[in-house]
Amino acid sequence: MELTSLEPLPILVFANLLMITFLVLLSRKGLRDPFNFRPWRRYLVILVSFAFCLFSFWGTDWFHYAGMYINLVYMDGFNTSLEDVYYLIANYLSPNYLVFRAIVWGGALYLFCLLCKHASVRGDLMLALFCAIWLIDFSYGRIVMAYAMMYLGGAVLLKPVNGKILLSVILGFVLLGLSLFFHKTAFFGVALVLLALFPRLLNKRTFVLVMMMYPFVLLLVQLLLIQFMDTAVDPNEHNSSSAAGQAYLSDDTKEIGPAYLLYLMLRYVPYYMIAWIAYKVNLFQPEENAEKKSDVPSSLPDEVPAEVRFFSRLTVYIVLVSTIFLFDLGASTITLYMRFLMYGFIPACVVLAWAWQHRICPRMAKLAFLTGVSGTFYALLYSFYLAYLGVAE
Repeated sequence: MELTSLEPLPILVFANLLMITFLVLLSRKGLRDPFNFRPWRRYLVILVSFAFCLFSFWGTDWFHYAGMYINLVYMDGFNTSLEDVYYLIANYLSPNYLVFRAIVWGGALYLFCLLCKHASVRGDLMLALFCAIWLIDFSYGRIVMAYAMMYLGGAVLLKPVNGKILLSVILGFVLLGLSLFFHKTAFFGVALVLLALFPRLLNKRTFVLVMMMYPFVLLLVQLLLIQFMDTAVDPNEHNSSSAAGQAYLSDDTKEIGPAYLLYLMLRYVPYYMIAWIAYKVNLFQPEENAEKKSDVPSSLPDEVPAEVRFFSRLTVYIVLVSTIFLFDLGASTITLYMRFLMYGFIPACVVLAWAWQHRICPRMAKLAFLTGVSGTFYALLYSFYLAYLGVAE
């Protein structure tokens, strides 16, 4: 049987559940001081993570991409929602669908590992948190290549590679520019990355001002969405950004029942916990805290690295902007809310790893981790249940 002819069977989803369980157990030592793996364990974690991305049966996107891959390769002139770069990969670089996934998701995983190595955090700790909480998000859609490019680019701009400032600036902006070709919505992430590069934009005064302006922003977005929904779209333009946007806004296929509501809470509440930690990290001053508290842990650093503050600001911005779409805006925006919030999982991973390493807001960090891990297993069990019932997500 061809892999592309598979359906979301319970046994396939159960295999993903076993892989995640193995990864969580395998990487648990990365959560403990000194937050280091032995080389064989690190490579095994990366290898199993790659295999999970290659055979990510838990969500329907694996099968959707399989269908689109066949159409791209064997049906000349077939239009899909995929960007042109994926058409080039499918037709010129990959002899089959698994190689296509290996190039896209494997490339994104490689860039993420480079970020783990480059950022001023324990790379193995960051990898352990990533596998336990966010690997299932990473394995889901093609947008992860855009994520990995833009965030590595931002990190390189804030922390030059080997002290080579000019080369790092060029490399950083090239990565940001390339990420725009890998997903239609990448401009959202790039815009926030550029905004987060300026350290003085997020402080106590501006945060209070943003909270005060939030109701007016909600009203403005509601008016823009109503105007957008009223705009006629040519039904033949199946791959246009506007058509895709209207499809998201009219998506009412998911009823918010108790099971799905619990899914949303476990999957997305950790972002808000980490956003609070990120806000504290961005404003963190070790000297002031040492004067106010006598029980400050000895693991506190002399200074928060520039790229960690950058990812802290980015996490806060993503959560604030995404939450706009959680409210009733006159259209079904829950899909947009989830899509935009998922832009935050790599920045959140960096922030949580740094806070975990230096015991910043340790109770909140632990609660975010436990909730995130619960969300991972709940998502897989929920997908297994739907596959057992024969219901597509």
